[in-house]
Amino acid sequence: MNKLKFLPLAAILIIAPIISFAQSQRECYNTVSFCETQKKMGFTRNMQSLSGAFEQGDTSVVQIIVYKNMEYRISVCSPSNPELLGQFQFKIAEDVTKGVWKETTKKYVDDAGVEQTKTTRKRVYEKSEVVRYDNSKDEMSQDFIFQSNQTRKLKVKVYVPNSDGGEMSSGLSGSSYACVGLLIEHQPGVISGFNR
Repeated sequence: MNKLKFLPLAAILIIAPIISFAQSQRECYNTVSFCETQKKMGFTRNMQSLSGAFEQGDTSVVQIIVYKNMEYRISVCSPSNPELLGQFQFKIAEDVTKGVWKETTKKYVDDAGVEQTKTTRKRVYEKSEVVRYDNSKDEMSQDFIFQSNQTRKLKVKVYVPNSDGGEMSSGLSGSSYACVGLLIEHQPGVISGFNR
């Protein structure tokens, strides 16, 4: 009989954190629509823009695709947490694959009983992450405008800072979550040279 009394309590303990997380995600739904856009400069909101609830002090990584000859503006905002304005750190990185030659040396004994060494070279491909932009090296600018010369996958890494003000004003009562918007905008880029 004690097992039946324990079952509802266990269910509540398991479901409560899930409901709390889902509620914080719902409260932060579409935060990006409140971020400042640059329509006057000709930018249009990109469908890769995202919103979400993030624990302060965490880093989030998002993959996006940018297309050749398009100009992009990437910005981070938290309209419900004005104390975080200018404190978001973000990086734009790309995984680059490069071919390198690897040499292996093997020792063997030939037919005459003499020890020989044989070196073989093999072409292998290694991925390495290249940071294309870091706003901490650009006076913590909260937006970045660039034009891509080819279609590529990029990673946007956003660090959500801790608030100095204690409890957040985001409506996420008693939690240390912040509603954050990653706004990605695009427009046709300038193509240099003569056109026919």
